[in-house]
Amino acid sequence: MTLIPHTEPSRALLSGGSGFIGRRLIRDLVERGWTVHAIVRPSSTRTIAEPSVVVHVDDGVTPLHSVVAASAPDVCFHLAGHFAGVHGDDDVTPLVIDNVLFGTRLADALASRGDCLLVNAGSFWQNAGGRAYHPVELYAATKQAFQDVLQYYVEAGRLQVVTLKFFETYGPNDDRSKLVNLLLKAAASGEPMKLSPGEQYVDLVHVDDASNACLVAATMGSRSGLPISYAVNSGVPIRVKDLVERMSAVIGREVPVVWGQRGYRWREMMEPWDIAPTLPQWSPRVSLDEGLRSMWSGLTNARTAPDEKG
Repeated sequence: MTLIPHTEPSRALLSGGSGFIGRRLIRDLVERGWTVHAIVRPSSTRTIAEPSVVVHVDDGVTPLHSVVAASAPDVCFHLAGHFAGVHGDDDVTPLVIDNVLFGTRLADALASRGDCLLVNAGSFWQNAGGRAYHPVELYAATKQAFQDVLQYYVEAGRLQVVTLKFFETYGPNDDRSKLVNLLLKAAASGEPMKLSPGEQYVDLVHVDDASNACLVAATMGSRSGLPISYAVNSGVPIRVKDLVERMSAVIGREVPVVWGQRGYRWREMMEPWDIAPTLPQWSPRVSLDEGLRSMWSGLTNARTAPDEKG
């Protein structure tokens, strides 16, 4: 497999710009002087904070060729998607539309340029147990379905693709109901959190490192005729039990937990596993202790800040 560097990419088109990683990536791109365009849904409840970003609203029907033509991207970062850890009937349609149909519409428009790199966000849950393909949930199955669609565009020589399979991300300004956030809130409130026995592993990547992985991937392409997949992980998975102990030590306060009150999820990571080579020229820079300490500081400062409303 031959990797080829892109020449000083400076124009980006981004989906999922209002999401957790997307918000951080947009800030990094703007700070580096990139011209950034973003695609958003009409129903998006968040606005793109950076005023220099050109925003395009996708109605879900109109082909995206005009957006691609207007943005003329060197790199497209595709981070948008619909997540449902345990899906219900109402999740089936958005999972397929957001994770397969929208991505295919975007890839087809990008392929018309013939000179664009697509950095696609995948998930480690596509590969439970480290197997080549073993989806944990329907969400992971739809992410894999889109990767299979992308293979057509790559083999047809119409698009270069690098898929980053992200492990669990965390960091400041995260409004998702993720484990780290919930544990820190439990420590702040003193309200015990009900958890499983805690023997499963999590692999935590700080959002700064996740954004940097996207930037590193933006310099890569492939002449192999196949899509490339890389893992974006910490390399140091930790059991949930040990994470709670570690967090308590870092923040100097006990994290109240009631163990064994919940069952394990289907196909939990009960032992560490790898899914793909780690992204070349990238390694995590933010240690777990540093990341937890920063989040705790932000949480406690926000709780003690005076009420500006008076």
